[in-house]
Amino acid sequence: MIKTSIIPSGDVIATDVSFDDFLTQFDGQSVEWIDGVVISMSPVSTEHTAIARFLISLLDYFLAVTQLGEVYFGSMTMRPVPTLPARSPDLQVVLHENGHIVKHNIVDGPADLVIEIVSPESHRRDRFEKFAEYEQGGVREYWILDPVRRESLFYIRNEQGIFEPREPDAQQVYSSPILPGLHLDANIFWRDALPRGPEIAQLVTQMLKN
Repeated sequence: MIKTSIIPSGDVIATDVSFDDFLTQFDGQSVEWIDGVVISMSPVSTEHTAIARFLISLLDYFLAVTQLGEVYFGSMTMRPVPTLPARSPDLQVVLHENGHIVKHNIVDGPADLVIEIVSPESHRRDRFEKFAEYEQGGVREYWILDPVRRESLFYIRNEQGIFEPREPDAQQVYSSPILPGLHLDANIFWRDALPRGPEIAQLVTQMLKN
């Protein structure tokens, strides 16, 4: 087994676990696998939950309308390549053209878009460990949303395989190159009340009109 160069952070709950055993023994649990070590994910905050719920609803509706792909979340594991850890991103989008990488309980390849919502204990993991792994593994677009700093960071994998920042426009609207038509206020995540229900449909409809 090829070892990663980053020492994983998190609460270790098992060691010397093969990847196949991880998929069967820890199916559905909020855990990740790094070179045979299984780490558990800490409970999330209400703000983290609100942002995740908003994004799941938004992306699910957007992808249903555009028929571009599917959004996965929760304990769905992603392993970009066999030499890298298996992570459970907060959200991940796989385009239909790459749908063959989605198996029963794993995205067995790089998702097209990965989103991580930072919590205090996951700062290093999301900004450094996962950043390097997702870049190396071929993830095409990576969002880091940090509620503590109220910071939205967007990265696109360039032709050299390196994540480079993609900035919102002058009105702070971010346009995703992976999901054509998705135009989002980069500061919407920090509102006291995020869109829900019919507001999501209105937001997507407005996006696709522009």
